[in-house]
This record gives sequence, structure tokens and C-alpha cells, in this order.
Amino acid sequence: MIVSIVIIFDELRKEKLNRLINSFKDQLNQHESEVILVHESIEKDNSLHLPTNFKYFIVPPKRGIAFNRNKGIEYSKGEIIVFIDDDCWVQEKWLSSLLESFNDNKTLVTTSGTRIPKSNLVGNCISALGFPGGGNLGFEKVWKVSNEGYTNHLAVGNSALNRKVFELVGTFDESMTFGAEDAEISYRLEKAGILIKYVPNAYAYHEARTTLSSFSRWQIRRGRANYYFKKKVGKVGSFIKLRLWSTKNILSENKFNLRLPLILILLSFSFVLQQMGYIYERFKK
Repeated sequence: MIVSIVIIFDELRKEKLNRLINSFKDQLNQHESEVILVHESIEKDNSLHLPTNFKYFIVPPKRGIAFNRNKGIEYSKGEIIVFIDDDCWVQEKWLSSLLESFNDNKTLVTTSGTRIPKSNLVGNCISALGFPGGGNLGFEKVWKVSNEGYTNHLAVGNSALNRKVFELVGTFDESMTFGAEDAEISYRLEKAGILIKYVPNAYAYHEARTTLSSFSRWQIRRGRANYYFKKKVGKVGSFIKLRLWSTKNILSENKFNLRLPLILILLSFSFVLQQMGYIYERFKK
């Protein structure tokens, strides 16, 4: 079983990329594997020195995350395609945990969450909201997981998919240029009856967002993505209910936290900014 690990990035941040690669390179010996680097750029960076099982491609800029992920699928040859974001790094059992469920020949998709190291006050409060990938709130409190360990949400920044999945439901929707490509393909997976196996032991570490400005830009972008997501799937009542459920979990988990006032402010700020992004995209069209 060949495993292709796909890493996409719009900016080559060597320190972060090396941190990620160094965290999983020893795990590659356990599988027949390749690593696909997809760089959103107009020209290759010739300063990269990569092992033989690493392949480096450039793709046209500003086509969106979904486009970049699809190029990773196109350039890879693996039966299993693993996605991990370049601002993550992983623990020593990450890859084996993510792939273990494929041994039963029934599982087609696995996913896991993230853990956010302690940072400054703002970063700690943002991670308490479940951003990103469940953050320090926990995947299971942002997206529902059944007693059998299945979820209907693919956190694509830390996931593995059998190539057959893309034959069954198609690849990532490239109209989702601002994000939410994971929510959109999750919707198609659920419609097709394909369960997503949540693997808690396959967690990755993710940098905290530590400034209000980066958080604000991110939430506005999420709002713009929400516009295209709603346009694609139609009724979003179930997603609103899920958001309310996760909000209840945020409040429950942090009711005795001294940072609760700032967490509440950021939670409200998130809602307002996403609405602003949504409205902007709607009227722009």
C-alpha cells in the first residue's frame, strides 16, 4: 500500500516546513511512501534539498486551497493520500495511527484533530474556541463523534483518504476558494454514506494564532467561505445547530476559566466577523 503525504503551502516557510518534515521523516520507513510538496508560486525555489522520495511541484497562485489539494492528488501515486498542513508538526505515532483503520478494508477516510501548545493570552483563548481542528477544546466537542468513533466532518489538514473516495464523490470543489473545502467534501461523503473514522491518537500539533489581526482576517475569510458553502449545499440548519452545540461546549468547558471574559469576546467577535465576510461576498456577487 503506497502512501502519499501531501503538503500544500502558499509561502515557503522553510523553518516550519523543516519542523514538520523532521517530525515525521522517521515514520516513513514503516510504509512505502512518498511526500508531495505543492507550492503556490510562479517559480520553483531551488534552495530546497529534498530526499529522493520527496517531490516538489509549483502550481499557479491564487487558485484556492481546494485547487492546491487537487493538484496534490493529481501528482501523487499512493493508494492512500494523507494531508497535513505545513504549520503543523506531528507526534511519533501520527502516521501509523492515521493509517491503522485502513487495515479492515472497510474504512475509506480517517481524520484527527490538533493540539495547540500554550502561547500568549490571545492564542490560548482562540484555541479554547476549538480553532483550528478542534484546538484545545477538542475535536469531539466541535464535531460530534459516535460511540463507534465515526464523525461526519473531515478535518482535512490532518486526514487520510483512500483514492477510491475521489472516484466515488469527486475531488475537492475548486469553487471553494476561501476555504470550507473540508466541510463541503464532508457533506458529499455523508450523502454517499461514507463514514469518517475519527482517530484521536493521530493528533498533530498546530501553531496558535496569537494576534487579534490574524484572527480577524481568518474569521472574515471563513465568512466568505461560508457564502459559497451555503450556495453549494443549500439548507444549513444542521450546521447552525452544530455551531450552537459546540458553543455550549465552549461555555461548559471554560465556565471556571479566568480567561472566560476574553473567550466570550472572541466568540462574539468570530460570529460578527464571519457575518461580515458572508455579507461582503454576497453583495459583491
